[in-house]
Amino acid sequence: MNKVYAVLMAGGKGTRLWPLSRAGYSKSFVRVGKIKPAIAQIIGILQGLIAARDTIVVVDKAQEALLRRFARHIPRQNILVEPFGRSTASAVGLAAIELDPDDIMVVLPTDFLIREKTRFKSAIKAAIDFVCRKEGVLLCIGTRPKEAKASYGYIKIKSRQRGSVYSIDKFIEKPSEKTAQKLIKKPDYLWNTGIFVFKANDILEAMKARTPLLYRELSRIKKDKKSKKTAYSRMKNVSIDYQIMEKAKNLYCVKGNFSWQDLGNWKSAGELFKKKKYGNITFGRATLIDTHGSIIYNSEKSQLGVVGLTDMIVAHTKNGTLVCSKKGAEKVKELIARL
Repeated sequence: MNKVYAVLMAGGKGTRLWPLSRAGYSKSFVRVGKIKPAIAQIIGILQGLIAARDTIVVVDKAQEALLRRFARHIPRQNILVEPFGRSTASAVGLAAIELDPDDIMVVLPTDFLIREKTRFKSAIKAAIDFVCRKEGVLLCIGTRPKEAKASYGYIKIKSRQRGSVYSIDKFIEKPSEKTAQKLIKKPDYLWNTGIFVFKANDILEAMKARTPLLYRELSRIKKDKKSKKTAYSRMKNVSIDYQIMEKAKNLYCVKGNFSWQDLGNWKSAGELFKKKKYGNITFGRATLIDTHGSIIYNSEKSQLGVVGLTDMIVAHTKNGTLVCSKKGAEKVKELIARL
């Protein structure tokens, strides 16, 4: 019988949700308003599906101490520490080399929120069942788009294989706003949630075929844990989507029926709150005049005054203040590089 492990990826540099997230405090751990941090929510959702003793968390060294505050029930040996953040491909590979070949990995990022927990678990169960039954498959989970999102990745599915499982036609990474508007009208396009299910040996074999450099460095780590830092310095900082999944064969997708909210940037984080007068979204102490369609976030006790803004983001925390247009939300990452 295949043993099932949850693999939580809790790395990240916390750039696009600055100043709420920051270096050493990624989106996985931030509390947006009164909403629990994403990693705490995901660990909670997994209860009853995958035990804490079978949960692995991959985290970079800078956030190791922070993680332990949220993962107290997860065995210490199940926390895999990267010398520094690399990519989701590196994180998944690091977990895979610790498992037996036939162990099933349910890989979950920790920067999203789920509302329909029962439907979410059903999608995970369907994925695990399919991977158990069919040899050599790599499976991802998608969900029906609720609106056009140019900052999300999309999956085009093809024929139904079994239940909610479909074969995959192609991936579309962050389409233009115009293209995203077209995609949401078509039933065969899903949001890519970044959740993957496969056997440990199958993902390692895919790495061996598609990214031999990554596979070689992982093999080096497996033989000698002390080589981890040197091996990581040689790995590419490229996601598992680009390095493996978009090139892989025998690839399938579960069509999930749950609400999925990515904490990609301030624009998406703002959607966690209800719109108020004039289409504004506000949190904390803020007074607005002649302001429309804006996100105003204040986590401090001091008063925040906003006058005459349209489609803007103002985020004020103890770590700094951000002012940008909604259209510029994705460029916060570039801003942090300059800061």
